[in-house]
Amino acid sequence: MRLAESRLAMFARRAPLPDTPAGGRSSWSAPSRCAAVRGFTLIELMVVVLIITVVAGLAMPSAVVQLRERRVQEAARKIAMLYREARLQAVGRGAAVLLRYEDGEFNVLEAVQGPLADCPAAPVPSCNHPWVSEPTLSRRSATYAAIASSGDLSAMTLDFKDSAGNALSEFEVCFSPNGRAFSRSVIDDGTPLQPLNQVLTGALRRPGMGRERTVILLPNGTARLSAQ
Repeated sequence: MRLAESRLAMFARRAPLPDTPAGGRSSWSAPSRCAAVRGFTLIELMVVVLIITVVAGLAMPSAVVQLRERRVQEAARKIAMLYREARLQAVGRGAAVLLRYEDGEFNVLEAVQGPLADCPAAPVPSCNHPWVSEPTLSRRSATYAAIASSGDLSAMTLDFKDSAGNALSEFEVCFSPNGRAFSRSVIDDGTPLQPLNQVLTGALRRPGMGRERTVILLPNGTARLSAQ
């Protein structure tokens, strides 16, 4: 009897289930472990795009203001750098170096002996030089237009004043090889260069936008920047 029961149990384990096709797998199966991934609907994508557009529109004006402020700041730094480098050039080259401001443009000129000399590029150490009447006796080493003719910087204004508050539409500062600074408020060889004993300030601003940047030119050949 026990032998018969064991044979029946073995047969039951080997026999396929009633709903299983012969030689096949069961027609039922457990749920798949990897559930189907659900994608975004068109409405959801449109909502995301709308949110990004609104955020970008709100941030754009402030980004434009910051960009224009940065350009004004870079212009102030450039002016200060020209002033400092003019003095370093005079000391390093052993020549008189003139920084000229006229109509919103800066030019750095180095005094040379000129084409009639045996060595035309030889430096001249004296600031008492015919800078205006004899342009061939000077070599332009740098130039910078603070007020551009077009673009964002075209709307910028640059106002220079002396220590007494007098407006300067043009001026010249000459550095001698020993580092001393001389200046005059007009571009004219007939007006002698006097020792620079005052501070020159230049205010750069873009009307209606951003802060004002001030360039402070000191008699010792250094320059500082400030923002208001």
